[in-house]
Amino acid sequence: MMSSRRTSGLKACVKCKLLVPLSVDLCPLCRGTAFSTDWSGCVSIIDPEGSKVAQLLNITKPGRYALRVRRPT
Repeated sequence: MMSSRRTSGLKACVKCKLLVPLSVDLCPLCRGTAFSTDWSGCVSIIDPEGSKVAQLLNITKPGRYALRVRRPT
C-alpha cells in the first residue's frame, strides 16, 4: 500500500507534476515555482522513449510524477 500523500514528504509541481521533496523551491524539470501537497496517484518513468505510459501522459524526462494535482488555494 502506498503511503498517504500528506505523509510522503513530497509535493508536486503544478506545471509538470514532477514529485519533489517538500524542501525544494524550484522545479528541477520545468523551473516552475508553484507546488501542491494535494496530489494523488504516482507513476515512475525510467525510459520515457520506450514507455507507452510516458507517451500517454506526455512525459519526456525520467522521474516520479503525480497523476493528479490540485492547485493550492
